[in-house]
Amino acid sequence: MIAISVMMITYCGQTDKKAVNNEASPSIKSDTTVSGTTVQNPKIGEWVQKGVECYGIVIMEMKDKTIGKSVKCKVMIVKPDQVKMKTIEGVSLMESLGCDKIGLSYGDTWWETQGDIFKTREEADNYLKEKGWFIK
Repeated sequence: MIAISVMMITYCGQTDKKAVNNEASPSIKSDTTVSGTTVQNPKIGEWVQKGVECYGIVIMEMKDKTIGKSVKCKVMIVKPDQVKMKTIEGVSLMESLGCDKIGLSYGDTWWETQGDIFKTREEADNYLKEKGWFIK
């Protein structure tokens, strides 16, 4: 009787685990790197792959001008038309007394759809300078 009870508990426990894994699989698969496909956004370089450290830009549009800074980040997910980025440093566009930090903190993520991904900080800063958005 005890052996049958143990077998039933073990079997039921394994069945529950399988059900949880099967339910979780679709969401995991939809949130991973798309393998075997190329990035369709022409602004995103072929070098952009999961795990690559690179630089993105953070901009803020104000009434009379736009300002921006580069931010070191890591590619987390690559899809044909967008790339999920995660900051590996914090960046602030504006800090002043009584004003909350405006920028990105370490670990923030976003989906990059515009293709503003650069290999080096210099490339990112030069892009911002060309646009007239660069601030120190």
